[in-house]
Amino acid sequence: MLVRGFRLTDKLSNAFLKLAVWLVSGFMQQVTELRESGQTTIVNVYKSLTGATEVMVRGSRKVYEATGTRQRGLMVQRAAMVSVDKDNKVTVIEDPLITQNRTLSVFAVLLMISLIAVVIWSTGRNTDNGSIGNTRIISGLPQQPDQPTAALLPSATPTLTPVPQPLNWRGTLVFSVRENGQEDIFALQRGSSQPLRLTNHLSDDRDPAWSPDGRTVAFISRRDGPWDLYTLDVITKNVTRLTFTPGFEGSPTFSPDGAFIAYESYQDNNLNIYIVAVDGSGGCPCRVTNNDGPDYEPDWMPNVDGKGGRWIAYTSWRNGQQDIYAISLDNPSDQAAINVTNTRDIDENYAAWSPDGRAIAYSGVFDGIEGSFYRQIQWNEDFSGGTSGLEISIGRGRMPAWNPIDGSSLFYVAPRRSNYYQILAAQTGSFGGGGDLTLINGEVSDLDWTPYEPEFTGLEATYPPLYTEREERGADGLYGLAALPGVTTTDAFLNTRVDDSFNALRVKIYEIAGWDVLAQLDDAFWRNTRRPESSQDRFSWHYTGRAFSLQRDLISQGDPSLMVVVRENREVGTYWRVFVRVADEYQNGVLGEPLRSVPWDFESRTSGDLDAYENGGRLMATVPTGYYVDFTRLAEDYGWHPVEAGRTWRQNFADILFWDFIKTDDLEWETALGELYTPIEVEQFKNFLSGGPSTQATAIPVATEGLPDTPEPERSPTPLPPDAQ
Repeated sequence: MLVRGFRLTDKLSNAFLKLAVWLVSGFMQQVTELRESGQTTIVNVYKSLTGATEVMVRGSRKVYEATGTRQRGLMVQRAAMVSVDKDNKVTVIEDPLITQNRTLSVFAVLLMISLIAVVIWSTGRNTDNGSIGNTRIISGLPQQPDQPTAALLPSATPTLTPVPQPLNWRGTLVFSVRENGQEDIFALQRGSSQPLRLTNHLSDDRDPAWSPDGRTVAFISRRDGPWDLYTLDVITKNVTRLTFTPGFEGSPTFSPDGAFIAYESYQDNNLNIYIVAVDGSGGCPCRVTNNDGPDYEPDWMPNVDGKGGRWIAYTSWRNGQQDIYAISLDNPSDQAAINVTNTRDIDENYAAWSPDGRAIAYSGVFDGIEGSFYRQIQWNEDFSGGTSGLEISIGRGRMPAWNPIDGSSLFYVAPRRSNYYQILAAQTGSFGGGGDLTLINGEVSDLDWTPYEPEFTGLEATYPPLYTEREERGADGLYGLAALPGVTTTDAFLNTRVDDSFNALRVKIYEIAGWDVLAQLDDAFWRNTRRPESSQDRFSWHYTGRAFSLQRDLISQGDPSLMVVVRENREVGTYWRVFVRVADEYQNGVLGEPLRSVPWDFESRTSGDLDAYENGGRLMATVPTGYYVDFTRLAEDYGWHPVEAGRTWRQNFADILFWDFIKTDDLEWETALGELYTPIEVEQFKNFLSGGPSTQATAIPVATEGLPDTPEPERSPTPLPPDAQ
């Protein structure tokens, strides 16, 4: 009982801490927006307050200097603090020193509040910078006055807009952008706020990395079947294939002399670091790591004073945690590798060496908050080993890339509204405001920065939309329900405003997973005669015809299972990322990718483990082998998003909701309901959900009358029917 009491106290404390973080984060975001229009005024206020503070402090010092003299006088005058009137009534007069101290205390409190306000207002635009662990906060560059124009991708002939002077950066950035379900390589040149397209193949191209001479970009693509390594000459646009293995390859990084490339490769059911010669010589590919868990995302150390260049930093899952490691090519032993971060509560990835090889930047996620950080490395004189220093925060974002010229600043990426991502700048070793390089329409990943500025042009590419939604209204002006051909579930219907995106998603997941994942569903449309279960949200999006539920029991079918789920904490909420296993006949690397994250084990709730029972499960002991497809990411390409787990998901399985996906199109629930119901019926239905006297008959919309009930779904994947292709 005492143990349970301690556990409950600990959980409540963590909950309050997370709530506090969320509230402060929201408050700081509001402060950010307000500060953008008043930074000059703030500086003036700051100077005024600091000037006034200095005067007050000097006055206070004089008061305290006189205190000693006054205390000696007051010892003599102590008797005078009591007065006696003619009626012998005694009155105690308060010591003037006490009155003075009280006044000074009030002044000190007011001064502290003022200083805190000044610090909040003057910490720069990037107020979502934060400290994770024992860090000191480092912000970015000063805020430029104008926001750069959003880059609408794909773009062939961008308008060159001068980058605001405070950034004053040199070189060229390269990165990948995912938009409209397509990933391509882009570059951003100095003097421009809009990126240029470097690849335009129908297959995905990603994970770009500059060569040391700034002429070539290494990247991965599946344009010839499985994922392989390629190089691109940015001037001639010539593409060369480097690897021809059937398995997965990714995350290339050049050696300091440009002769070799380190990369991650999935061989023998494990992800490890390999090296290959750019010209195909040297007897490679050569394996570097041999850890039982995944080792991935390598970054090659620059040459330092003629001694460096012999270490590779990478992400590794071992000992139950995800950390940044560094391994020496002179002693490529997993036992001798340095654990740079070694933090149990923070998952780090995307390591990046500083240009002098004496620091490593990386991303980290703690309680759903993603930030960028770096640590100094104290090397032995001969670079045979070293130790890492304290973690220093850069800002809220991910995938940092160092200034390759002097290492004085970094760029990193942060998601913004809708599908927009922002490239931000931060300075090292000083405290200042954040700098915004550009805002891009699409998911930005894998920044890499070269000091060179090669002259090249962008490619033109226009891809057709993933789907076209044919919206049909009835004679009453309402949208109806569309049947889902070949889908088995009770009431296999969706709102006519979202059914085309679902059907397109179904075909796409079949193409890239090898089986029809969406042929059977647990749920689609809910008739308005159905009441939700006690633990379910009364205002479910299933009522609007804008939600579907995957087969939740797929997580227990097969060995390995057909579906795994990764837990994702976002601020104070819990979400889930669903991965679908590729069909057995395509487990040769032709489809899917290996997992990098450890899935959540729901079955451990009933294993007898008290922690697993109370926490709603636990992480799996190992990463499942084989190839998987990120269903959640694919669904988001088509506008379908996961929902947040219910508050009681740890105790109530029905509240986990990893199986639910919704397409709201930024509508409010009641507005979406009004697409199927008249205003009167909406009110009757809301009353019905609240347990009121509304009759079921008047709440049924005309669009659903006479619809046949479909049988309960089967529980095994089936081929895609011809009418859905």
